[in-house]
Amino acid sequence: MLWIINGLIYGFFTAIYTTFNQHYKINAYLLGIWRGFGIFALFFPFCFLFPFPFSLSYWLLLIAQGIMIAVYDSHLFYASAHYGAGPSSRIMALTAIVTTMLWWLLTPQDFLILLNNEKNVIVLIFLLLGFTVSYWYMIKSPVSRRLTAYMLPAIISLSGMSIATKQIALHGSSVWSSLAYYLTVSTFVSGLLNFYWFCRQNRWQIRNSLKQTFAPGITKAGFYVVSFSAILIIAKTLSLRSSPNPGYVTALLLTSPLFVFAFNKYNKIPDNISIKAGFSMIAFLIALILLVSTNASITD
Repeated sequence: MLWIINGLIYGFFTAIYTTFNQHYKINAYLLGIWRGFGIFALFFPFCFLFPFPFSLSYWLLLIAQGIMIAVYDSHLFYASAHYGAGPSSRIMALTAIVTTMLWWLLTPQDFLILLNNEKNVIVLIFLLLGFTVSYWYMIKSPVSRRLTAYMLPAIISLSGMSIATKQIALHGSSVWSSLAYYLTVSTFVSGLLNFYWFCRQNRWQIRNSLKQTFAPGITKAGFYVVSFSAILIIAKTLSLRSSPNPGYVTALLLTSPLFVFAFNKYNKIPDNISIKAGFSMIAFLIALILLVSTNASITD
């Protein structure tokens, strides 16, 4: 059950992560640069405490994770600034379904075992159907349709990140070794890719790009991003390592829109796009979490 607690911590800090650029409206690539290189600089010394991994597949996994982080960060930061943190966080609920489906495709033997229990299968189908209907009502809004189209790469990336994080956590020499290399290699790749995109956006004016990256206001915001991102990644990795299916941890991420909604209410920020349908969709996925966490026969 510890994975549920870590998953909730993951959801809370993701809410902070999402609302951050709703307020500051900083270039998404700049925040991605700071998040990537900042976390790398913070955790790189810890790599020397663990054996150097020589597995090529492990390094490819870390690099792939970094690419997906870069895509996710840039899209989420942009969406929260332009569409608002509330709609952006609710649309990311799609990730739970995508992650679960991908995991079932990757572990067909466990999925076949799950199919042997007709009662559980019927309940799961009902929950997924409820989710689908709620989502259909949510995307009837033109803004939601545009937001969904823009966030699709982020949704796919976060799904892949969740599965890759579980594999990274399981294949390292220890959970702390896995965290150390994840928090350095993957985040470095993410920072590098965001810097490439930012320089391209600035028509390859490298000096001007560096000047903007280290501007006083951006530097302050960067330190904030690094601090809560580090907590977010640690909680997510620990949760994914021990959860039966990475899709369930992603489902816990759906507490994030609840926190975002509360933050916006407190700060009197308008958030009236697809609220009923969005929270209905989240409710079906929370029911899925309860089903999995209280039913010993569901192991995948």
